[in-house]
Amino acid sequence: MQNKVSYVVIIVLAFVCLVLSLSIGRASDVSAQTKVSSLEPAPEQEGQPLGGVTVSSEETKNFLADEYVTSFKMVLKDKNKDVAYKRLNESREKILALLQKHSVGPQGYELLSTSLEKEWDYAKGKRFFLGYTASQMVKVISHSKQESDSLEFDLASFAFVDNVSTQSRLKNAETLEVDVIKSACKKASRQAEVNAQSVGANIGKVISVEGSSEVEKLSSSDSVEVSASLMATLSLDGMESSGKSYVRVVQVEHKKFLADKFVVIANIMFDGTDKEQLFKQMNVRRGDVVQMAKDLGVAESEIEAQSMTLRKKQKYEFYGNESSKNVFLATQRVTVNFTSKDAAGAFLDGIVGLENVNVFKAEPVLKNEDSLRVQVVNIAGKKAMARAKAIAEGFGGSLNKVVAVSNKPVDEFGGTVLGARYNDLSLRKARGKSLPAYDILMAGSSESKMNIADSVSVSAYLAIMAEIK
Repeated sequence: MQNKVSYVVIIVLAFVCLVLSLSIGRASDVSAQTKVSSLEPAPEQEGQPLGGVTVSSEETKNFLADEYVTSFKMVLKDKNKDVAYKRLNESREKILALLQKHSVGPQGYELLSTSLEKEWDYAKGKRFFLGYTASQMVKVISHSKQESDSLEFDLASFAFVDNVSTQSRLKNAETLEVDVIKSACKKASRQAEVNAQSVGANIGKVISVEGSSEVEKLSSSDSVEVSASLMATLSLDGMESSGKSYVRVVQVEHKKFLADKFVVIANIMFDGTDKEQLFKQMNVRRGDVVQMAKDLGVAESEIEAQSMTLRKKQKYEFYGNESSKNVFLATQRVTVNFTSKDAAGAFLDGIVGLENVNVFKAEPVLKNEDSLRVQVVNIAGKKAMARAKAIAEGFGGSLNKVVAVSNKPVDEFGGTVLGARYNDLSLRKARGKSLPAYDILMAGSSESKMNIADSVSVSAYLAIMAEIK
């Protein structure tokens, strides 16, 4: 009897468990369905776009150049660095005389900073000192191909002139660039219409546009390429959006300004076997350099001498038969700030003649670079707005208010936005072109002391987003 009761209890409990498990299962299913439903996107409301039609377009046109830039380098060599430097100065005077003969004024050429470097040869695991190479790059503007050809012909008579090349450019290509942008927009509209009609639809208004445009800074031919490429999304009829249309434009601008400060950095180097003697030699030569700057009117606060470094030479620093000599090397760097280019040039002339002193760097600087960058930003803003206006008009609309401005690139490795590409290298690589040899030539100087460049380039990046109405 007791066993029968037990069997009954077990059967009842089993039934209860089965009912509970079925109830829990149904509750779980309802819960799971609720969670899944919450992750699904809400049904699109009537009138919202389903995506529209997206097209890309490119337009390229070539225009006859109206300006030519001839670039070349003066190169002089000698075992004695003072002689190499003086020969470069003499050669520079010959070039200036030639430019005067060709009626090239001070605004028509630029001389970059002088370079003075050691030249080495290597044999059987050792290096041998050959001498010093003094060089300086020159850029000259001509207004016709005939003028540049004549200059190149005369430059060929100078043995110290090397790497002569002439490239062309457009003096003012902004109007031409706007026309090419509008042409690319019309191409995009036509392509969008064709794509839509192929599936039985028609295009509506433009929703968004971005792309890139460029004028070749320097061209190797007599014509200059102006190009624009863009990607646009247009709505489809029947799926019109009540939202606004936008255009995004990026402008990268560079402008050169005459320098008002000139920085010369000199390296003093002695090698030998006696460390105490090296300290004494360094103190004397540093005093010579500092005194030379003071004699040229430089205040002591504008002269900075770094701490001296004394160390053993590495194997690669020995050359010739000196592998067992001059074990120690002492170095010290002295930086001098000049407000006069004449004084900086005179200082360079003086320290080049000092033994154991080399010029590490000589460069122009702007004291008020931040305020000058404001000018460059304003130029970039005007150009960006002109390109945005061209896009809006290219799609049959007009430019409305600006809704966003930024000076921070979104992607430094080649994002494309119309007006300019903020990575010029990536754009040129994409089109199979090499970079121009030199930047755009700006105003030069008529002074004979051309040891340091006159101008400094200031750059600005600006991205804007504006409405199209």
